[in-house]
Amino acid sequence: MNSFSPLSNAPVQHETVPGAESTQAQVANQALREWRRIRAQQDQEYNTSLLADQEKEWRKLAYEACEDRRQKAIEARRQRMSACEEPSNGVVIKFKYPDGCINMRKFILSEPIQILFDFVGQDDIASEIFVVQDPTSSKSIESSSTGSIVDHGIKASSTLYVLWLSNQDVLENLSHQQNDGASTQPSVSESSLQPPLSEPSLQPPLSEPSLQPPLSEPSLQPPLSEPSLQPPLTLLSQPQEILTLYDEPSLQLSPVQEPIIILDEQDETVSQNQPPVSTHYPGGPVDEDEIDLQTILKKMVSRVDEGFCPISNQINVCRSNVLLCSLRAFKRRFFNPEAKLDVVFVDEADSAEGAVDDGGPTREYLRLLMKAVHQSNIFEGHERNRQLSLDTQALQTKLYMWVGKMIAVCVIHGGVGPHFFSQRLFHQICGIPTPQATVDEVGDHTFREQLLKIQEATTVREANSAIVEAADSLSIIGALRHVSSLEEKDTLVQSAADFFINGRLATALDQFAEGLKTLGLLEELRKNPALFYNMFVTEELPLQAKDLCTLFQVDFSVQGSNRRDRENMTICFWRDWLIDIEEGECSPVTIEKVLEFASGASTVPPLGFPHRPQIQFLHEGNRIFPEANTCALVLSLPLHSSYEAFKQYMMEGILQAPTFGRA
Repeated sequence: MNSFSPLSNAPVQHETVPGAESTQAQVANQALREWRRIRAQQDQEYNTSLLADQEKEWRKLAYEACEDRRQKAIEARRQRMSACEEPSNGVVIKFKYPDGCINMRKFILSEPIQILFDFVGQDDIASEIFVVQDPTSSKSIESSSTGSIVDHGIKASSTLYVLWLSNQDVLENLSHQQNDGASTQPSVSESSLQPPLSEPSLQPPLSEPSLQPPLSEPSLQPPLSEPSLQPPLTLLSQPQEILTLYDEPSLQLSPVQEPIIILDEQDETVSQNQPPVSTHYPGGPVDEDEIDLQTILKKMVSRVDEGFCPISNQINVCRSNVLLCSLRAFKRRFFNPEAKLDVVFVDEADSAEGAVDDGGPTREYLRLLMKAVHQSNIFEGHERNRQLSLDTQALQTKLYMWVGKMIAVCVIHGGVGPHFFSQRLFHQICGIPTPQATVDEVGDHTFREQLLKIQEATTVREANSAIVEAADSLSIIGALRHVSSLEEKDTLVQSAADFFINGRLATALDQFAEGLKTLGLLEELRKNPALFYNMFVTEELPLQAKDLCTLFQVDFSVQGSNRRDRENMTICFWRDWLIDIEEGECSPVTIEKVLEFASGASTVPPLGFPHRPQIQFLHEGNRIFPEANTCALVLSLPLHSSYEAFKQYMMEGILQAPTFGRA
């Protein structure tokens, strides 16, 4: 038999590879460093997100506090005025509000000026603090002022202009009053409005050992630092800058710090969209749940199928009568506002202009359509303060409804807002209560003068005499009656004005609102009136030279080439020319006309253009006028050796060239 040596019970000795201990230690240290880097990055991202959420919540609380104080201030004014009778022997003072409305009341000049402020500040959109100012005076009077009316230089038969202050201005004012020790109202405390900062401990801790690779010999593994040993990132470990409602960014260029643009080095990477225009609405929210006009418009635009354009959506437009051409198209049985529009402009010879509708003709058409709507006979009043007028033929043909539908299409398909609604009309459309009508709002000149004569009568006899003179007009609206007191006279005038402004237009207003339901516009208007206020009521701000300078992206040739040198000089000419236009040196050319020439639109739509407009150059010597492709959003500039020649041919090209295609 073969004999085998007995098995040894001694432990097996593993050979140690030279350098293994060092390698394992390096792996462990590297894993630990990586874990710490990831943890630090995640902590930083978490803290940044948490701070942003808390700042948003603080802003919301700050707005709610401001709005609560504003509402309480209005209610307090109304209560005080309910116990304050209008003196019969006082002097009449008129007040003109920001929306153009005029109100008036009699005051005793020796009365406290707070009575005057209580009367003015009863309006639904009044701010907590506001100012009034006589147009002949350079000094405004703040609603927190004290003393009598005459102490502030207000005289008999004055007309005072009212200016509501934004929440930001109110907070600044209260802050200054608190610092001066003159505030009689509680100021907004940041500590009371700002929610407590959450500690980073709310973040689920990462498991450190899970990042550490297992090592074969624990004795060689360096001890891992516990998470508690890592310096935690806390929100209060260093000063954090939180912008309040009245804070300005810490870094801001002053007017004398405008950058000098060196064209040879510029990269032209500015975003096509202009800086967002403030949408301040008296008493409206600054930022609530991140809802803004762009978000709402995007939601409504998503209902339009840009890939579907039925033949019934072709709009054949003659520039001399845009509204009539549009009515024919909108009244088609299968016209679909939720589909793409196909606009064809027709010249005097009734032949189509040379433009395929890839966007440019539609932008031009919607701009012209809104202009035609503005000038239509269903509106009356000041150019920038229009309200509905009564037209029985328009009622029979439902023109009010069709015009409302056109406005909805302009707003949603092109971002073109009316910018001419009176505040009363806007409130009526949005379902917001409106103040009592005033005689000054009566659109009919003859009837307005008749009512003013009745209103200004100082005796019952004079009032009845004026009523007889206005008998025909008053009898039509059912307001003809004999008065036996001055109070009855005032009641008659008020009821007549209310009927003229509101009652007789009820059917027209219903038709108009029905048209605005198109694409869900009316629903959004009533849910978010503050966001649409500037688009419908406020006059559109004129474009500035800097707006077009930053809007276009320049397609330069290679840096250092001869072409690039000429292009740099042309861009200098372009920028100088825009400045001359803004200063009125190139009339009748305006910044808006330049943008119309290049894009078909007179302003940048709220959602921007489909892509950023571009500037190219015409190096061919025989092309001396500017050229534009409004669909591709390309403006081609001619190259000239002198600024005078560039200016001359640019003006002639824009004023004389066709709207679409090549100039």
